[in-house]
Amino acid sequence: MARRQGAESFESNKKARKLAKKANRIQETRNERETLLIACEDSKSAPLYFRAIFNDLKSNHAIAAASLVIATHQHTNPDGVLQDLLNHPNYQDFTHQWIVIDRDEERTNGGGHTLEDFKLAIARAASKGVKVAYANPCFEIWYLLHYKYRDTAINRDELCQILDKNYQYAKNKLFNQLINDELQTIAIRNAQRLLQSWVSNSSQGKTDPATDNPSTTVHELVELLNGFRSKKDLA
Repeated sequence: MARRQGAESFESNKKARKLAKKANRIQETRNERETLLIACEDSKSAPLYFRAIFNDLKSNHAIAAASLVIATHQHTNPDGVLQDLLNHPNYQDFTHQWIVIDRDEERTNGGGHTLEDFKLAIARAASKGVKVAYANPCFEIWYLLHYKYRDTAINRDELCQILDKNYQYAKNKLFNQLINDELQTIAIRNAQRLLQSWVSNSSQGKTDPATDNPSTTVHELVELLNGFRSKKDLA
């Protein structure tokens, strides 16, 4: 009797292992079928950051190598960034489509964008089903939120000076210390807190990407990317 029970237990465990392997293969296939296309406003800080996350996901087999793509960079204005994404071959075939844009008000030195261009990008993206990860005033606010919560207005130059002086930030290099789970969790929490503060203080009870300085939704794109890893862990 004991020998029979042992054999039955072995067969049961063998069957369980086969089912687990099959479920894992199914989940990996689902992950590989999910694809993400993003277009960035700049050619340095944001692409370097997202490529680092992409490479980590790929090296950990959380998603297929060709599933995460950054569109060819041709424009630096928000609506132009959207056009870069729309110009990508078969952009509509990607599961997820995002643009990463800055509010970056026009400056006397000629930098920045018009309010009309920023609003047009958001409106056109919505009409095309494209998600927007915006930053006001610029992408670097996402970096600062890894270290501290800030809810008072700031401009691009001041923000970059703070990051350079206190955290040795350089725009043309990967900000390595941000590829850190603990700091990222802090940044996500701070970004969510910022958005909620704007909602609470708004007479209409909602955010306004064009005027809410500082604010960002970059964390929503980051959480989507983290979700690829979570799906693999659950497989």
